[in-house]
Amino acid sequence: MTSEIVASTDALQSSDPGEPIDPHQPSDCRELSEAEISSLVHEIDRDGYAVLPRYISPADMDDLRQFVRNAVTAAGNRYTMLRGPEPVAETALGRLSSSPALRHICMRAYEIGTSRPAPDQPYYQILRCLTGSTGRKHSMVFHFDSYVLTVLLPIEVPTGKDNGELIVLPNFRRVRRWYASNLVDKILLDNPLTQWVLRSMAKSIPDRFLRISMVPGNLYFFWGYRSIHTNAPCDPEKIRATALFHYADPHRGSRLRMWLGR
Repeated sequence: MTSEIVASTDALQSSDPGEPIDPHQPSDCRELSEAEISSLVHEIDRDGYAVLPRYISPADMDDLRQFVRNAVTAAGNRYTMLRGPEPVAETALGRLSSSPALRHICMRAYEIGTSRPAPDQPYYQILRCLTGSTGRKHSMVFHFDSYVLTVLLPIEVPTGKDNGELIVLPNFRRVRRWYASNLVDKILLDNPLTQWVLRSMAKSIPDRFLRISMVPGNLYFFWGYRSIHTNAPCDPEKIRATALFHYADPHRGSRLRMWLGR
């Protein structure tokens, strides 16, 4: 199952006025029209995810891959996670986090998908690098995100059998009105029995899940809050690196959440 949203040719410019514009050419942080964002939301609702192909240029992807390899080496070739925009500020991820175009896509997708005004919240941003035996420990852990919309940029994807594909049970729940309801959902999911059942299901009836083999440079969108998801195991000799931009925490002002210190 594959979904692709192609950017409007109005947002792309050709260096030669007589040369036809290729809507698939790389164009970092490009804008989408209202119709394209509506189509993106429709595909997330229908298929569980949507894709903006080749959103990051090959040159920037090369730089990001080198950045990831340096970060993993500095961490002793172990599982590595960088939080927030500061550690990646001088990379293409820094440009993405400050991009008005991506911000507009996320806000309008949220508004169309939830029928609510988009909140003025920063992204919860992560660069996640799985490698070695420690990377395996962070695989096949099913969870809900705390943020409504998840935007994922694959940077390094292993080839072969253990490629760390994204595994999703899409749109499994609604956005909860109360934080307490969300907390109950997470407790029911984050326990050994439920995790064992889901891992067994993923192995015995894989067609029940979306299994998304990601392409570096593409931008993937899904309702992370509503969808149960995880990544498949990765070859420990290789690196699986993904950048995640989480947008819109529906329980940001919850008193219960603050009281619990979560």
